Amino acid sequence: MKTAILLYSFLNYYSIYSSVLLFFSKLTPSLNQNFMQMTSAAEYENAIEGWRNDYVYNRNSKKGWEILENLVKMQTEGNQQMETDEVSENCAAFDDFSTNQLIKLIIGDFTVKDLLVDHQVVLLEFIPSAHPNILRHVARIIREKEGALPLLKTESIAVGIAFARRITDGDAGEEIGRLLAHLVDNEKICDELKFILKNNTGRNNAMNRASIFSIATERARISTDASCIRWLYEEILKVVLDNDDMLAQLDAINIFGDIALSGKQNAEKLIEWKIVEKISELMERSRQNPDHGEMHLYGTRFFCYLARSCPQVLKTFPDFVNRLMFEIRIFNDLGISDRLAAFDHFGCLCYSVEAKEMLEDMFKNTNTLDSTLAAAGAAFAMGSIEMKRCTIQAITLIFENATDAMASSWYGLMGDKALTQVALDNVKKPFPELKNCIYDFWQQVFKYPTIVQKFIAFPGFINWSLDEKSENSPEYEMRKRQVIRRVIELSEKESNILNADAELIGRLKKYLQPSAAPAPRVEEMAL
Repeated sequence: MKTAILLYSFLNYYSIYSSVLLFFSKLTPSLNQNFMQMTSAAEYENAIEGWRNDYVYNRNSKKGWEILENLVKMQTEGNQQMETDEVSENCAAFDDFSTNQLIKLIIGDFTVKDLLVDHQVVLLEFIPSAHPNILRHVARIIREKEGALPLLKTESIAVGIAFARRITDGDAGEEIGRLLAHLVDNEKICDELKFILKNNTGRNNAMNRASIFSIATERARISTDASCIRWLYEEILKVVLDNDDMLAQLDAINIFGDIALSGKQNAEKLIEWKIVEKISELMERSRQNPDHGEMHLYGTRFFCYLARSCPQVLKTFPDFVNRLMFEIRIFNDLGISDRLAAFDHFGCLCYSVEAKEMLEDMFKNTNTLDSTLAAAGAAFAMGSIEMKRCTIQAITLIFENATDAMASSWYGLMGDKALTQVALDNVKKPFPELKNCIYDFWQQVFKYPTIVQKFIAFPGFINWSLDEKSENSPEYEMRKRQVIRRVIELSEKESNILNADAELIGRLKKYLQPSAAPAPRVEEMAL
């Protein structure tokens, strides 16, 4: 009898222990998968809800730390006691949202000092073994918590270092990188990252290095001070110049491209530190090697991104400008991917007013710019639907920043009436993606009164605008009305430029008026 009672007590205890252990087994990557097989998603949800309710009922710092300390304990015990088995197809999936909400609820209630100083040991035990899907949420919550970042660089530097050691975790690395971007002005954090890089050499560790390199991109996004991670820029440049791994080279060039896009000061740092010069030299060498066409493509994209933030690079490195404009002029001889890339790059190159002015100054005594813009206008009408769509998107980008006089001049060089006719012909075709691009293009160029005047003077556009049957879809009818409203607005604000006929504007306003309601039927009148 005693044996039976003892056995029953043991089984009862084991059942309770297993249920609790099951909850925490979801929070760590290496716990026994058999426990995952013993529950359903609904049961897991109930377990999460039970923990949440327990905390809400006793919502205080003591209860919160009790739950987190148990979490650390259960993770440790699970890693020591369990072995990984195969997972059945019916086991409950890891519920990232519910667990995140629980962690966010608890940590959100802690003061910064309580979280990062008074209970620092708990975090230092938790971070190394935490499940990546949990860890990334913890990293984000801490990053967003007011007053946390200064502490992570001083009193709680050990926590910052612990996060740095998980930077190569594929699932959590991105969010940890965002956190570390705020901390890299601390020498100890940088030393830890340098150590990790040193131990992740070779092609097999390219992904780990990329996680650390991403810190440079995030740092450029949040700060113009990159002096603290100049060493990281140099490490990325080493990869760019390493011919043994082309994929890693291209990824590294993309990182510098993202940094260049982040702002003028960051772009100027790339020039000051000779990184732009090194990439330019690499592009020149790659032209001699037919197997390195991708290198030239990625390098051109990098320079175009650089030009968006720092237009003076166009004059410093004119060779890539001339080559790109030559590709636009011979667009019909390029392959599909090369043509699409050329127009994407050209749109990016001409993005800013300063860049347009720079190009006009560079080619003022030649017809190079005029013929390039004429070719861009011709490409507007040539090729498959996909090629037209991408070309229109690139040309739309060109007109995003300009003065009225400049926009009118460039529109004229691209074809003027011919360009208007091509756009009008394409908007009438039953291809949704192409129609959307045309409407986006008009939405952009109709910022400039002089271009709107060109459209008003074009009979085909007015006839289309006043034709009630030109659009039979509510979506496109709405977009058409937006264009007409823009014409009416400019006719009132810029009457000295538009010189719009009052009768025509009246007809356009009448078009926008809602249709009269139909007369009621006899049956309705009787009611």
